[in-house]
Amino acid sequence: MNVKSTGVEVCVNLTLLGVIVLLVAWIVLGFVVAVPAGWVHLCYAGAAILLARRVLIGAPRFRS
Repeated sequence: MNVKSTGVEVCVNLTLLGVIVLLVAWIVLGFVVAVPAGWVHLCYAGAAILLARRVLIGAPRFRS
């Protein structure tokens, strides 16, 4: 996904965006709201899997 803002092109990697969203959700649900259920930690596990995938496979290259 490319976003153009005032002539500057910024490439946003959806995997890293997903990692950030999942980590923020885990922090908010686990520490701020203090949800006692264990399913909250699935956000952390998902973020770890996505980050490992991003590091091992690398940035995706879109071909058109």
